[in-house]
Amino acid sequence: MCRATSMATNLAVAVAATAVGCMLVISLAPSRPDTGKNWSSDGSPKAATSGHAGSAARAATSALGADPALDATTAGAGPGEPAEFASPPTGRIEVTAPQPGVDYKANGSFTVAWKNSTGEEVDVWLRTATGPGRSQRVALVVPRADAGPNGEAIVTLPKVPPGPRYFLKVSTAGDGAVGDVSRTFAITE
Repeated sequence: MCRATSMATNLAVAVAATAVGCMLVISLAPSRPDTGKNWSSDGSPKAATSGHAGSAARAATSALGADPALDATTAGAGPGEPAEFASPPTGRIEVTAPQPGVDYKANGSFTVAWKNSTGEEVDVWLRTATGPGRSQRVALVVPRADAGPNGEAIVTLPKVPPGPRYFLKVSTAGDGAVGDVSRTFAITE
């Protein structure tokens, strides 16, 4: 009966991990307890797991009944969830300025504005388009701006090569899970 319970538990962990789309590797102990090292002192088999410490680990620990005394140290982590399992921010960010059709000088300053319903601080990045649907970060121009519903900051452009395909990305600070981009603008000398 103990072996059947162990197999059912391992199967539940594998199904939970597969359901969230993550890879979980389970190494089962041999069926003979006389080998010693893969069996615990109470006679039950040990299973070794490895994989990403994200969703698969959460699913596995939920299926096995994780310790409810775990401390949630960041906003968004529920009771009994460690900080790395915090929920991503929800809401929307909409960039409202700068307006399209305006060129800026390298080392010059202008205002960027946005609406933010995430309740999270935001970072503002200068980016450049590198091809169809692709872009590259150039510089962090406003770190950790206010989390209010309407934000505004002065952007001072770094010394960058002149070009027509620059834009700003305003996204949640740190993870960038929610964000929006401005219209493209040119940077001149």
